[in-house]
Amino acid sequence: MKARRLADGQRRREAERHQQEAERRSQAEQALADRRRQAEAAESQAHAEKLAYLALFVSGALKKAAREGRTTTWEEIAEKTGQRQLARLTHQDKLSLLETIEKNTLPGSPLRSAVLAAAGIGEALHLHREVSQLLQRDVPDEDSDLVLHLRADCVRLQRQ
Repeated sequence: MKARRLADGQRRREAERHQQEAERRSQAEQALADRRRQAEAAESQAHAEKLAYLALFVSGALKKAAREGRTTTWEEIAEKTGQRQLARLTHQDKLSLLETIEKNTLPGSPLRSAVLAAAGIGEALHLHREVSQLLQRDVPDEDSDLVLHLRADCVRLQRQ
């Protein structure tokens, strides 16, 4: 009897210890998950701030190229502004940047990013199509028609 009570007490203490360990592991995992979420949020915020900062340079370069009646590239903008990271942006970053720059462009007005796409380079045309779609603007389906449309937009931008 006495041995049985001792064994039962030992089992209960063992079960309590296992439960406490499980709770500590759960708390540690939750704390780790919270730190990861905070780090991801901070990283996302820093990335958004970096893109907002770069948008100022890109916008100015697009305005200047439009005034001068010429096309430009991401690499040229990076070189002329000294913002070398522009040449290393991902497609999604470039899209976000252009959307930020163009979101306040009045309907019916040409997008300044036309000076990036008017040269007819594949990635630039694709980006322009995506920005236009995000801004609910119609663009020609064929690349050759789109390039003609973009060149006309560049002429309109130069006159503004």
